[in-house]
Order: sequence, then structure tokens, then C-alpha cells
Amino acid sequence: MATDEPTGTHVKTLSVPEAQALADRLYSRSVSTLSTASDQERRDLQLASRALRTLLHEVDRVAAQCDDTARLLRNLTITVEG
Repeated sequence: MATDEPTGTHVKTLSVPEAQALADRLYSRSVSTLSTASDQERRDLQLASRALRTLLHEVDRVAAQCDDTARLLRNLTITVEG
């Protein structure tokens, strides 16, 4: 579950699976027939869910690029003529 950071503030740290589960819950609440949320609140919940999923996807994509770049740099060879 989310953990408190020891900074003295009220910051929570979420793992990727926890953030994905949060996005799922936000979306589920937005489409629930039991919800008493207004239409605007439902749209906001859906938007928040999509935004969170998009951010997670972009972080994953950039992390993969960084891994590829790090691998290239570790295997870098330089040929010096002369």
C-alpha cells in the first residue's frame, strides 16, 4: 500500500501497481450505477483515470529508452585510427 515519506509532510508514495489500481478505482467509480456523483464529477474521474494511465505509460516508455541508451553506452567502442 502507499507509504508515508519520512519528510514530515503528508506525501504518499505509490508503486506502479498501486497507481494502476487507483486508476482502475477512479474509472470504476465514474461508471458505477451506485455512484451519487454528478455528471461533471464522473467526467473528472474518467479524465483523472486516463491521465494517470497515460503518465504511467509515458514513464514506462521513457524508462525503456533510458535502458536502451545505457546499454549502448556500456557497450560503446571507439576506433582510433593512426
